[in-house]
This record gives sequence, C-alpha cells and structure tokens, in this order.
Amino acid sequence: MKINVINQQDLREIDTKKIKDIAKKLLLNEIGQGNFELNILITDDKSISEFNKYRGKSTPTDVLSFSYGLNEPVIGDIVISVESIEKQAPDFGNSFEEEFYYILIHGLLHIVGYDHENSEEDAKKMFEVQDQYFHQLIKDRRR
Repeated sequence: MKINVINQQDLREIDTKKIKDIAKKLLLNEIGQGNFELNILITDDKSISEFNKYRGKSTPTDVLSFSYGLNEPVIGDIVISVESIEKQAPDFGNSFEEEFYYILIHGLLHIVGYDHENSEEDAKKMFEVQDQYFHQLIKDRRR
C-alpha cells in the first residue's frame, strides 16, 4: 500500500504524515493490506472547481473522490480543497484540522465503496461509519 500526498496549496500547513497514517489505518481496516496506490491532492477552491467540471458542476466543493476499483494498481484519487474546508468548519463546530480529517475520511470511504447519493439507507450507513472513524482516529485521540 502506497499513499501519495501532493500538497498544491500554501494557504494552510498540512501534516502529510498524519494524512498517510489515517489513510493507511482506514484502508487496512476496510480492505486489508494490498499492493496498490492512492493519490491525495490537497489544493484550493480554484483547482477543485476544475476537477468538479467532470461532475457537471462549476463550483468548488470540499472533497472529490475518483474510485477506479479496489483491484486496480491505483485504487483512486482524492482531491481536497483547504479553502472550502476552512469556510465550512465553523458551521459544524470543528476546527480546521478536525474538519480536514473528517473530510479526508469521507473521501476515503468513497474510494472503498461507500456512497451517500443512492439512498437514504446508504447515506445513513456511510455517515455512521465516517463518524466512527472520526472519533476513533481523530476526535477521541486528542484528549
């Protein structure tokens, strides 16, 4: 398992080691050890808007996940906008760091097959799992 983190922004300090650690723990738990790569791009609103055009949208978003299949050499790409996260963190009562890792977990869950757009049941399951990982890997560990 190889996690590549590409930081294309200078708006916020990013802990690439922590990103890799969280990704590895979640992926090990969800799909086990494997010979695959995952790319995580940290960027700004302008850049993520360009990627969002593939979804037919011209606005920024916090995270995009492109899953290529768990049997592929590269299982997916995740794009995260620090600008969007910075704007929305207060709305959820999170610090920037908490919101960043919450959104990272969200993107990782999409890569391993979770979805929240198909049904309410799927959405409920995905957000429950996301909350569990957040508390296991981020929130409860900070105490």
